[in-house]
Amino acid sequence: MSARIRVGLAGTGDIGRLHARALKTNPTVELYVNAGANPAKAAAFAREFEAGLYGSYGEMLADPRVRAVDLCIPNDLHRRYAEQAAAAGKAILCEKPMALSLEDAEAMIAAARRAGVLLMIAHPLRFWPEYIRMREVLRSCELGSCLAMTMRRMLSLYVSVPGEQGWRRESARMGGAVIDLQIHDLDFLYWCFGLPERVFCEATGHTPGDLNHSYATLHYAGGPIALIESSYLLQGDPMVFSAKAVCERGTLDYALHLEQFDMHALPGSEAGRAHGRDAASLVCYRANKAPEVLATQEPDIFASVFQRELAYFVDCVLGRRNNDLLPAEDSLAALQIALACKRSVETGKPVAPERAGATLS
Repeated sequence: MSARIRVGLAGTGDIGRLHARALKTNPTVELYVNAGANPAKAAAFAREFEAGLYGSYGEMLADPRVRAVDLCIPNDLHRRYAEQAAAAGKAILCEKPMALSLEDAEAMIAAARRAGVLLMIAHPLRFWPEYIRMREVLRSCELGSCLAMTMRRMLSLYVSVPGEQGWRRESARMGGAVIDLQIHDLDFLYWCFGLPERVFCEATGHTPGDLNHSYATLHYAGGPIALIESSYLLQGDPMVFSAKAVCERGTLDYALHLEQFDMHALPGSEAGRAHGRDAASLVCYRANKAPEVLATQEPDIFASVFQRELAYFVDCVLGRRNNDLLPAEDSLAALQIALACKRSVETGKPVAPERAGATLS
């Protein structure tokens, strides 16, 4: 009989729903749900996914049959829930961003190290075929050195999806687009190029300090410059997820086809519908040559990405893989860059990412 694993899911919002769908496709997983702050909602969620139900997070952690927990909870709760899971000896998958401060992120890593348990932060672009292929081309230098990158990630989450008890509209709990959304592209850039030398960021929002539409410029010593635009402030217009890398001998261009977007209760828009079932999503352009299609979007891209991400976590928990793709230290680095962006907004000046503290030495 193949090994089976009981995974406890904390958080039954829209991201928790995506994780539950992915876990239910894995035949090695026995899914259980934490009742959380809304027991009636959690009970309905458990019935929908044919999952077991624990009355509290503490009850979930106390059960030795639970090998791992999947934390899809508000950002400001990540440290507390992760430290409790580590103390109980559970492997941990935690949604991005890792935390809202370096202190909290370092404490999570330290707790996992003390307990000898896996800590993984869910950064889905590392399981996304177009981003994986783009990174392969950039790191191979087959187009020469990368000179510049522009990345955009924009949607109407702030006005459409408040989150349980409105947590997504509280900057102190969510971190704004600068930390909660921009972190996707910052993680990808770190994965490709490492820490930038300095960043400069400007941001605005509905209210002072919420930082929900941002422009960040990253400068790499001897490497590219990168511009990231991130926003939660769209008003229902088509979402924008794109990346363009300008290299010495060509460019790479990626765009998400919106007819397949079904996340955060925001459906895709006809305005962004691609023509043809197999429209190219990653294209390479070279001077005096025909465009080269490097990837076409999978039929259900979000489901596929989350299935791979969750399957990877489960395989690491079961010892089938070593976690060389998503070490927690990489997620800490992405947070360092995001927090540098926030400091740049606050000071109005370029800043260098703050280095990790003594807890990681």
